[in-house]
Amino acid sequence: IYFLDLKPTWLLKYKVQEGKNEPVDQKKLWKCIRTSAFNLLVVSPVFTLVLYPMALALGSYHKGQLPTFERLLVEFVVFTLVEEVMFYYSHRLLHSPRFYAKYHKQHHEWTAPIGITSIYCTPLEMVCSNLLPSIMGPMIMQSHIFVAWIWIALVIFSTTLAHGGYHVPFLFSPEAHDYHHKTFNCWFGTIGILDKLHKTDKPFCGSIQEVRHYVSFSLTPVKELHPDPADRRANASCTKVE
Repeated sequence: IYFLDLKPTWLLKYKVQEGKNEPVDQKKLWKCIRTSAFNLLVVSPVFTLVLYPMALALGSYHKGQLPTFERLLVEFVVFTLVEEVMFYYSHRLLHSPRFYAKYHKQHHEWTAPIGITSIYCTPLEMVCSNLLPSIMGPMIMQSHIFVAWIWIALVIFSTTLAHGGYHVPFLFSPEAHDYHHKTFNCWFGTIGILDKLHKTDKPFCGSIQEVRHYVSFSLTPVKELHPDPADRRANASCTKVE
């Protein structure tokens, strides 16, 4: 969208934070691209080279029969839970005063994130909060590499959507993580289980963003289906005057 000068414009009605990054700051964007490219082209391959022999030693495999569909479902449930645990606690740690300024503040330069900011971070954060939580599930389950590839593709897709800034119909909702970037102090996990357990889902809990946090199957933007309270009051006042 940003490379095409905010086109197609019909997508703008699905924007989570209206008026932000319209258009995106080009200097800020190119800085993000350089950092993200380094993480993608240097940090990730080095991490893979180090971890791949370890995965094979633990029992992961790349030959032989693919798992059954039932086994695949079980593995994906485990992957999701492992990622939730590892991402939540590593993310909480990065938000602690001891680590935030040096290792995580860079990622939060974007209070209204765009897709590529999902890997705009320090190498330490890239490894500890992005790569390790994603790959540990397949390693624990000794998964076939094809299954691991599917899972990693899904993780990349979901984290890009979470940072994308658009709540597009039929796709995962970005409302929770977008709210985290906006406020900094809540929703540290991926699916909300540990946020609920540790009560770090506040102040997201009860907000209009929480109401909108679902997969929409309507072409009408969720912000029109669930308008801000101020907008509802304004509309009610206009109706009363009429």
